[in-house]
Amino acid sequence: MKITHLTTAILLALTLSACSSDDENTSTQPPVNPEEPTVPDPEPETPEQPVPVPEVYLDENFDQMTEIPATWSMPRSNAGTVYLSEGSLFLDGRANDTQMTSVMLPQEYQKLRNYRIDMEFAYVERNNGGRWGSIIYRAADHYAEPAFSPYYQFAIRGDATGASGLELALRQPTNAWNVLHKSAYKENIDPTKTYKATVIVHGKRVRHYINDELVLDTSLPYSLDQGGIGLSTAGLLMRVERLKITEQLDALPESNKVTDIIDHRLPVSMAPTLAQPAPLTGNASVNATHIAYQLDEQLNLLNANNQKVMHLRDYLNDSNRRTLPLLTVKNENTITQLKALSTNYDLADFTFVSDQADLLRKVRLALPSSRTALDYSRHTGLTDSRKDIVQIAHNTNSSLSKIVILPSHLVKQEVVSHLQRLLITPWASTNTTTPVSAAQILTTGVNGILTTQPDTFQNLMKSMAPNTLLRKPLITGHRGIPALDDENTLESMLKAIEVGADAVEYDVYITKDGHVVLMHDDTTTRTTGVARKIEEMTLAEVRELRTLGKQRQIPTMDEVLTEVKKYPHVVNFIEIKSPKPEIVPAIKALLDQHDAYDQSIVISFSGAQILHMKNVLPGVSTGFLTNTPTAQSDIVNTRRILDATQQYSSTFNPSFGGLSKELMTLASQRGVTFWPWTFRLNKEDFNRMYVQGTHGLTTDYAHDSSNLIVKLKTPAEITATVGKPVEISGQTTTQVGEKTTYIFKEMLVLPQSAKYTQAGQAVTFSEKGTAYVMPRYNYTMAPNYSYTLYAAPVKVTIQ
Repeated sequence: MKITHLTTAILLALTLSACSSDDENTSTQPPVNPEEPTVPDPEPETPEQPVPVPEVYLDENFDQMTEIPATWSMPRSNAGTVYLSEGSLFLDGRANDTQMTSVMLPQEYQKLRNYRIDMEFAYVERNNGGRWGSIIYRAADHYAEPAFSPYYQFAIRGDATGASGLELALRQPTNAWNVLHKSAYKENIDPTKTYKATVIVHGKRVRHYINDELVLDTSLPYSLDQGGIGLSTAGLLMRVERLKITEQLDALPESNKVTDIIDHRLPVSMAPTLAQPAPLTGNASVNATHIAYQLDEQLNLLNANNQKVMHLRDYLNDSNRRTLPLLTVKNENTITQLKALSTNYDLADFTFVSDQADLLRKVRLALPSSRTALDYSRHTGLTDSRKDIVQIAHNTNSSLSKIVILPSHLVKQEVVSHLQRLLITPWASTNTTTPVSAAQILTTGVNGILTTQPDTFQNLMKSMAPNTLLRKPLITGHRGIPALDDENTLESMLKAIEVGADAVEYDVYITKDGHVVLMHDDTTTRTTGVARKIEEMTLAEVRELRTLGKQRQIPTMDEVLTEVKKYPHVVNFIEIKSPKPEIVPAIKALLDQHDAYDQSIVISFSGAQILHMKNVLPGVSTGFLTNTPTAQSDIVNTRRILDATQQYSSTFNPSFGGLSKELMTLASQRGVTFWPWTFRLNKEDFNRMYVQGTHGLTTDYAHDSSNLIVKLKTPAEITATVGKPVEISGQTTTQVGEKTTYIFKEMLVLPQSAKYTQAGQAVTFSEKGTAYVMPRYNYTMAPNYSYTLYAAPVKVTIQ
């Protein structure tokens, strides 16, 4: 399954600015914040508490099963037959359109209540489109009369697009159905396809999925204190290729409980979150989406003077609230109180803050649906070295957070962009009151800003052009660059880097002798023509394979890491395809060997592997591969995204279909970053999502982005003449790294500058004095798709 003209005098050295540039900024502007008291540098955190990993009760693909186990039960009322053939389980219910043909799993599952069932299935043949297959759960035992009743079932009709194509139904002891929910799926069940149906049940809450897409989220009307599990059909032949049952540790949250924050509709694409400390007097700014409080052990919200503002319960009960809280937690006693409160209140849309990574990890383990932010704003001893950047990323991930609040001296483009490439969400913390300092912070590309003056930042962003990109969307080469070379080969990776990809994505399995190798499918058939299962081969056997296209060798991850190491700005997006847990320590050994933590993240469709990562590689970022939720409401879809990302402490990496600007904006205000896949010939979708400021785009055509302008370089200071239009000599840089001299004539004049007139975007000062301007550059990708970049502020002395 599974990036000229004669100019006015230049007084100082050029500085690099615009969308999260990696080059040095040599601006002579004063620091954003005054020096704060030094806090001892944080040490790399080694988590004390492991992340609970759910037990797998059953994982059966039927390849080795020769007969149905004696502990599995077939109801006496079965109309048809249940049998094994060619490595699959078959339920043949064609004998009767209404009388079921079922199989029930062993009696031992009766003791379970909270679990996840995944069934990979196909409808081989059906009597008519109304016939169905189902997953049975919370069933009675065989002593019940009639046997196994009552139970719930998730039924999927062949014609699933009908009004009752999907059903949650209760089978009653009277042999009658009580259909509790009906809905339609987006397509009918294609007999040539294999689908995955999933049921997740915990307490009275249940969710149904098809192909990892949520299709039902509800509460069960009856608790049914029983746990039986089974499969059923009526009127069709169902092939089951895999059946997996996993312990469900976390309660399912109540649906739709997400705060409806104000959408300020800024022209800046995916604008940074604005957070404000709780004011000592008066009300918070309406431009802040987050308000920061201290949280004491009694769960009182305190302002910066430790004065009580209100109790957390009162805050939760305020139905008119349009802001989100940032709550600083000081100790474990507070966590205990939060845990108790969470039995009656939903805390999933809160952000808990601490400068202690281990304490935040304890928050997340106690409140798995919550989100957290690591506050390093006072750690002034950290440097911009790659070692310290990796340490920041490591501790953020170890704390099970995605957001890190940086110290002011690290709020610069090269640090911010490196953390973003490692899937960290960096925020700035500042007390600045000047538009110049605000502009400097904005052009670093940070995802959020904790500030006492949110209005200054908001007003500045309101003055910018539509589709302004303050942060460069990152280009990821999908399996390298399949449009130009064979997928998942070393040559394909290097070609993607050559054309400017910020990251290379590749899929990995582990050979039977323990080597991590690149392959997308679990067999080598499609890419090499040799029908073998990759994880049943030795490395020596894999070495003999050649790809069908250009006769490339199948590389090891060891070889790819060696080559990517030569390009420090490029990140390895390592997708775990293997279901085997031993691949995670094997990846760790390779990252250790190559010291590749400054260039590596891991993504997967498998929640189990991501949770395994949190214990074996706790400092490495993870991305959860999934689909975009499809509810009609962005509020509901945001909650579903939070459920996924906060559960796995991961980024959101969906298929791009259905991903809207409004949904991304709403979720990004909560620290979520978006990394959709896979763009191929759908250029319009790619262009749309690029100008919308999507955090990263995974594409087979990385070379299509080579010529995009992504960085601007301008001087820190210039002189200008009264009455003459200002021109600034600088430089543009493309995605592939090509630099071109450019004369900037368009610019944004910051408040408190000398008087000026403006014709279009050209600026002419009408008096002597000092001004600050932000040079701008507009780039058109295609008709109807353009974006604007702004350079960091340039000081203009007008003579």
